[in-house]
Amino acid sequence: VLTISDRCSVGDAEDKSGPYIAERIRDWAASSQITRNCVPDDVTAIQTAVLQEHTRCSLIIATGGTGLAPRDVTISAVSPLLEKHATGISAGLMAICAQHTPFALLSNPLVGIKGSCLVVCLPGSKKAVAEYLDILIPLLRHILDLIGDEKTHVDAFHTKLPGVPHAPPAVGGSKVQHVCPHKTKHVDADGRRGVAFRPRHSVWPMLKVEEALEKIVMVAQEKSPKSSETKQLGTPDSISSAHGYSTAAAVIAREQVPNYRASIKDGYAVVSSDGPGVYAVVAVSQMGEGSGIVLEKGSVARVTTGAPVPLGADAVIQVEDTELVSSSSDGEELSIRVLKAVTPGTDIRPVGSDIQTGEVLLPEGTLLGASEIGLLAAQGLKTVIVRSKPSIAILSTGNELVQLETESLGYGKVRDSNSYALSHLLAEDGYTVSHFSHLPDTLEAVSTGLLAASKLADVVITTGGVSMGETDHLKDAISEIGGTVHIGRVFMKPGKPTTFASLPNRTLYFGLPGNPVSAMVTYKLFVLPALRTWEGRPSQPIVFPVKLPQSRHLDPRPEYVRAVYNEKGDVVVTGGQCSSRLLSMRSANVLLKLPPRTEDKRQIEEGSVVEAIVIGKL
Repeated sequence: VLTISDRCSVGDAEDKSGPYIAERIRDWAASSQITRNCVPDDVTAIQTAVLQEHTRCSLIIATGGTGLAPRDVTISAVSPLLEKHATGISAGLMAICAQHTPFALLSNPLVGIKGSCLVVCLPGSKKAVAEYLDILIPLLRHILDLIGDEKTHVDAFHTKLPGVPHAPPAVGGSKVQHVCPHKTKHVDADGRRGVAFRPRHSVWPMLKVEEALEKIVMVAQEKSPKSSETKQLGTPDSISSAHGYSTAAAVIAREQVPNYRASIKDGYAVVSSDGPGVYAVVAVSQMGEGSGIVLEKGSVARVTTGAPVPLGADAVIQVEDTELVSSSSDGEELSIRVLKAVTPGTDIRPVGSDIQTGEVLLPEGTLLGASEIGLLAAQGLKTVIVRSKPSIAILSTGNELVQLETESLGYGKVRDSNSYALSHLLAEDGYTVSHFSHLPDTLEAVSTGLLAASKLADVVITTGGVSMGETDHLKDAISEIGGTVHIGRVFMKPGKPTTFASLPNRTLYFGLPGNPVSAMVTYKLFVLPALRTWEGRPSQPIVFPVKLPQSRHLDPRPEYVRAVYNEKGDVVVTGGQCSSRLLSMRSANVLLKLPPRTEDKRQIEEGSVVEAIVIGKL
């Protein structure tokens, strides 16, 4: 029993819910071994407590911190630790309690599995805890048996369960087989089976884009193995294998730059105290030369930009501030006139003025582009340790899809453009796809394909099959193979059915909508930030304000309008914005985020300032 409360953890308030939970559990199972703990409303403290207990407990019940206040961080702390979310139980608890009071909708209970431990997060109110336990305790034994794979107990429970739908008699006999209610598909409340009785409304809560992205980044951070590898800088005539990777650790300068006093200008090294006048040119210092020259008062040395400044000189005067006085027959300068006074240090780069030994050249997580690789080369570094990139699989789904080579489309068929578009988007962002596959629209095929892909890739991306259609099997398939759906719908247009889950083998899963535009938009908004997070790079997109080029009717959901931001700073919307119209992505380099429609505001006017999210080269 884990109480989560700043005040209770320091003794400023009495913990009433923790002891009550322990008492209810003892009443339910007298032989239970119960321990209690109390931690503050702190993500690290909560996660540490759960991680310490889950391997030795079959049940963790936490109370407190599930609400909406700034210090309510229990859900944020526990959710990414769970390997499977029991979303049906969570939703059921809230739905039943909401029948008593609508304020139950603010309590956000969370139920899921970590290893073989059931984790339940309840509100801090003793009254709310009592209501939730009244619902949950009668289910606990069966839930724990299911988690523990106690087949004998599960089967015995099912045979005794009253009022549960049964399958028709088996062929050739009269024995009636029980159909487990948590494994039925297209079954209504009365047990009727078939597509006609499938749910008419999604059971998945619709998250705001910001909420979805926060959850995705959190899970990606937790799932990333943070592995690293060594890359070669290569040669000037070949692209470095490190290009496009991010540093796994800070790169420290081992040499100072410059390692000598360098002239900033073409001109003459002088002793600044000499002042204006005529002086003999006694030496020449050029790049790569000039070592050993010592300049005395009353003379000057000619220097080129970047050349070493001779010992004895303390300033450089640019050639524009001098005049020729005399020269030799072969054109060499013999003496010049200095026209202006200079101060010590003028136009000299001191030793280490650009880079000091021990200075951080590249922080951890730096993306290695041309400038960064140039820095490494300047330090003589032949290799660099980088974060490994995730391996990626793309699975297209749908019986309607045919390959690019198909010359004549049959009726109702479409070419698989999503795989091509997504693989090239990934390439543009520095990632490669290691596995492609096409899955037909059956639960068995989708489940088998997902499980196989989870063994081959760190990130699996599918297109299609995540909405409400009778052949949309992906969410069921995730459950079938032991995955956990974190996000089932997003409050946005296009992209409402976007799905995010954890698959076995620590694999991240993105179920993108099948419409080409929806797939590309949701890739940029959700998949790319997760990939960057996996590598330890900043995940936030570049966003800047622009003026809307024309008035637009608002949609009930926030809409992401494809547009071109040109070199003049003008914004041009790419025509019709239907999610199936791939032409709307042509040349688009920004998404204009429009607010949702309200009763008071059904249209947004031309010239209104909106956010532009960068998705391509500006």
